Amino acid sequence: MENNSTLEIMYITENNIIQNTTAMGRYNVSMSFYDSDSFSKPVLQSPYFVDLNQTLFAQVSLHSTDPNLL
Repeated sequence: MENNSTLEIMYITENNIIQNTTAMGRYNVSMSFYDSDSFSKPVLQSPYFVDLNQTLFAQVSLHSTDPNLL
């Protein structure tokens, strides 16, 4: 994965009200892949290859001191 990347999120608002929000920031995010839904054994091999339509189990954590950032 790229260390620096740009993400877009699409969401549907209640009552179909269009809201525009623009923001910039730097966030420390960690992501780990696991071999099952028990999330007990992380995948350590690199690169990690998967088949099409294979279920991926990923844990993503956001590390921030901003209490309003979820």
